[in-house]
Amino acid sequence: MADIDTGGTFGRLGAVLRGSARAYWTLTGLWVLLRAGTLAVGLLFQRIFDAIGSGGAVWWLIAWVAAIEGARLCLQFGVMINRLEPRVQYGTTARLRRELLGTALRGRGAAARTAPGESLRVVGEDVEETGFFVAWAPTNLAHWLFVVASVTVMMRIDPVVTGALLALLVLITLVTAAVHGRFLRHRYATRTASAEVAGALREAVGAVKAVQAAGAEDHVAAHIARLNAARAQAAVREELFAGVQRTVIGNAAPLGVGVVLLLTAGRAHNGTFSVGDLALFTFYLQILAEALASIGILSVRLQRVSVALGRITDFLGRRPGTRLGKPAPEPVQAETLREFSVRGLTARHPGSQHGIEDVDLTVVRHSVTVVTGGVGSGKSTLIRAVLGLLPHERGTVLWNGEPVADPAGFLVPPRCGYTPQDPRLFSGSLRDNVLLGLEGGSDGTGTGDGEGDGDGDGDGDGTIFEKAAHTAVLGPDLSAMQDGADTVVGPRGLRLSGGQLQRTAIARMLARRPELLVLDDVSSALDPATEHLLWDRLLDGSVTVLAVSHRPALLRAAARVVVLKDGRVDAVGTWEKVLAESAEMRRIQAYPEEGRREED
Repeated sequence: MADIDTGGTFGRLGAVLRGSARAYWTLTGLWVLLRAGTLAVGLLFQRIFDAIGSGGAVWWLIAWVAAIEGARLCLQFGVMINRLEPRVQYGTTARLRRELLGTALRGRGAAARTAPGESLRVVGEDVEETGFFVAWAPTNLAHWLFVVASVTVMMRIDPVVTGALLALLVLITLVTAAVHGRFLRHRYATRTASAEVAGALREAVGAVKAVQAAGAEDHVAAHIARLNAARAQAAVREELFAGVQRTVIGNAAPLGVGVVLLLTAGRAHNGTFSVGDLALFTFYLQILAEALASIGILSVRLQRVSVALGRITDFLGRRPGTRLGKPAPEPVQAETLREFSVRGLTARHPGSQHGIEDVDLTVVRHSVTVVTGGVGSGKSTLIRAVLGLLPHERGTVLWNGEPVADPAGFLVPPRCGYTPQDPRLFSGSLRDNVLLGLEGGSDGTGTGDGEGDGDGDGDGDGTIFEKAAHTAVLGPDLSAMQDGADTVVGPRGLRLSGGQLQRTAIARMLARRPELLVLDDVSSALDPATEHLLWDRLLDGSVTVLAVSHRPALLRAAARVVVLKDGRVDAVGTWEKVLAESAEMRRIQAYPEEGRREED
């Protein structure tokens, strides 16, 4: 287990705080003020008990204590806990989640760097851990400033008793440190086991039909039960060592009071250690015991937030806060596409040698380029690498001959639209899934018949939706639906057929009117008539298409066919040329089912 990288952790925390630095330091200053009030109350207690012993007036001292405590309570519960702490904590978590979501939607390779179950824990638990630490840290800082001040006061009263108390606290600290390493090891084991359970559950839920078809329900349930048992065992051990630490620290104050009484019992009679001094030591000792407890808590919290920030950084691919709290930049305008190409592109899935190597590819404006090949040849990997969704080992992506530094940020609408082979929908209406927030003053009166007004001006969401639905051959489906375009598709489009889901995703892409369409085997679930009509409308000569497909009709219509084999280009040219030159292409045509799906 690696030690805490304190410098790196505090550097990341500083970056996280950029969006709420003013509120954070205001909160810190108020906590310091509150602890200064606690220090003053201890001194007043000393005066009160000394005055009682000598028969002096104490009411004005009691009034001061009441005034300070009243002011502290109003400030703590009226301003800090109710307003500033939530602003710091939830402001931090909101900014982090916005940044993580932006990275997941636009960032290069975010999904490849983090497993699905781990991603959920990053966005959930790790962000919560970071937000809590940021809001809790001012309390801890003020606490330790009070420790320094209170020990100074106690040393001036009696250095021997103060030294004995400090020795006791150091001894207790060493005892807790002896079990702290074990706690941290079990903490890591618990987080790892929890991530494995979350990932297994997600995969099982997402593949329910496959599990049922294989009759593997008992096997999957047993696997999840084993993972959960391992998580439970790790969690019990973590809680055991955490409990030991809490118990030892919780007994620090009673032990300290006993030490003070033993050392001062004989000195109270000769006046060298007064009742007021005893009251001050006892009062400050409670706070010192809390500070001792905060050592363990700080260590645990620092370890947790270090792990959390490390996982957040892994997800982002950079230190959090680089663009924290700022909206994602709009794509800058670029000249109209004339030619899109890649040169020497090499990319592999993280942790494996599976991918593509030294691929060259060219797509000319208003032409169709089709990538084809057998299962595992690298078709989908090539598309994802071109779009920046997989990190590149080497190679260049060019737009009109100019290198693109960040394909993931550049190849977005209105330059490029992408529909994967397994598109996902949201649990909303079909219209909402196509538009996804596109502005244009929709009045919601679109008929959904797929015809549109044909004026090409694109004003109004109804026009945008109707044109996209028409091109995607959704008109007949919408007419058959009782609610038309307002039909709720269910979670992930569950209520739609495979073909309807694919065409809805295509319509969603077309609604952005991209110059370059990137399509990854998007007609695999369509019947021949619908597929023929879809490609007729897509390939009308007004768009530029880069598609993954094995369909003979599309291959014949392509200006350029790229045949992949084992991640490399096997042949390039027209349909007739590659069929004549490539044995791989002839094999695929002889056994077309081998090219139908690719899970690479």
